[in-house]
Amino acid sequence: MRLLIAGAGSFAAEIDELARLAGYEDIAFLDDRPEKARCGPVIGRMEDIGKFSAQYPFAIVALGNNQHRMRYHKELMRCGYQIPVLVHPTAYVSPDAALSPGCIVRTKAVVSRYATLGEGVIVNVGALIDHDCEIGAFTHVLMGAVVRNSVKIPPLTWIGANEVRE
Repeated sequence: MRLLIAGAGSFAAEIDELARLAGYEDIAFLDDRPEKARCGPVIGRMEDIGKFSAQYPFAIVALGNNQHRMRYHKELMRCGYQIPVLVHPTAYVSPDAALSPGCIVRTKAVVSRYATLGEGVIVNVGALIDHDCEIGAFTHVLMGAVVRNSVKIPPLTWIGANEVRE
């Protein structure tokens, strides 16, 4: 499978590895600073998103900044890309959880039963989303953070490392 990743920095390098574990073999990147890329090949700048949808039917945004991730996610959708959900093989996602396009669930993270994740949510390494939570679109849950049961998190929220929300 072919995947275009918007971003080629350090977070994108992690998502490159995750995508390969998920079965993507042909992966290319877009970045406005290709000289600082941590992964490759970088085939264009972010403004070139619309040029590659025929060549790369799947695309995802690998930017930690919530606002930037939202902007480019919407652009990918406008251009007709299929936006996957990427889940690391060591993560646990309940079969009763709902993950929207562009969600990234990293190493040893947990998304419990009846949790709902909006578009472009990142659940970082070792984070826990407990049962019945609603995580708003383009939220970033950092390493080791915990969102306790039945909590509603608004869109574009930044939950710090080891932070607990209840």
